[in-house]
Amino acid sequence: MNRTDFLRFWRYHLRHTVPRLLVFYLAGPAALLLLLSGPVSRAVAASGAAAAFLILLAALAVVGLNEYAYTLRQRKKPSLLVFAWGLLCLLLVVIIEHDALPGTHPLTSPLAVIGGFLVLAFLLLLSFHLAKRRAKAAHSVAVVIWVILFLVLCAMIYQAARDFEVGLVGLDTWITVFSIFALILGACAPWILSSRRKKAALLRKTGQTEGTIYQIMGETRLDRDGDAITRNHALIRYQVDGVSYETKADISRITTRRFGKSAFVGRKVPVFYDPASPSEAAVRRINRHFFDQDKKEKEEE
Repeated sequence: MNRTDFLRFWRYHLRHTVPRLLVFYLAGPAALLLLLSGPVSRAVAASGAAAAFLILLAALAVVGLNEYAYTLRQRKKPSLLVFAWGLLCLLLVVIIEHDALPGTHPLTSPLAVIGGFLVLAFLLLLSFHLAKRRAKAAHSVAVVIWVILFLVLCAMIYQAARDFEVGLVGLDTWITVFSIFALILGACAPWILSSRRKKAALLRKTGQTEGTIYQIMGETRLDRDGDAITRNHALIRYQVDGVSYETKADISRITTRRFGKSAFVGRKVPVFYDPASPSEAAVRRINRHFFDQDKKEKEEE
């Protein structure tokens, strides 16, 4: 990158990215903090727990309406950064309420735990957003956030287990337990959504026939870091109304290393296809349980 490219890069980001970032993701929460800190603090100090939870629920409703309005206006699902911005606004409301109460108030500790959970959820969404970026620096920051979240999660699990062991189980403990399950579920959300999409795709392909694996082929490509990685695919032939078609299925490298590529050649697999277009087909991923299923079928016979 020469000097001209470097200046053009920074000029573009200063003109497009930075103003949008300042207005929507920094200036917005800052203005919210300045405008609402006084009324929220007085309401919480006067009414206590009832006003605190009602204000928090109202903030949650406002964030939800904002994201719904974003969906209608932009005609697309809000990005992870939009969801993270909503959590940041909720975190600011919790901080205002926490500062409005005296340290001896019984609601102070639960608000601190809720604020900690919002921080962790914000970091989790931010890490997913950075992981989708192409820049290596964004990937590095995402990995650092994941390591920090893992260490914090371990500390939370230890603290919750300690509270149950000692018998000091309170509202803070249950909020911590809920936070643990929510973080684990959030971390697994990409894989869960991906699995649901694959199952939905298979259900849409209502036609089913039997295909035969005729070759295991390795496909090598470069990852984001420029390193070569190889993925194995099982090439499959199947017939619909006497016409032959071909498709492929993913097969794990551990499976091929354990049984060998030749062990799969000639095996029968179910193929799901679109009756309107039989060439569009899908086959479930082939793993080591493929042979276990084959063994069960022989035992049933």
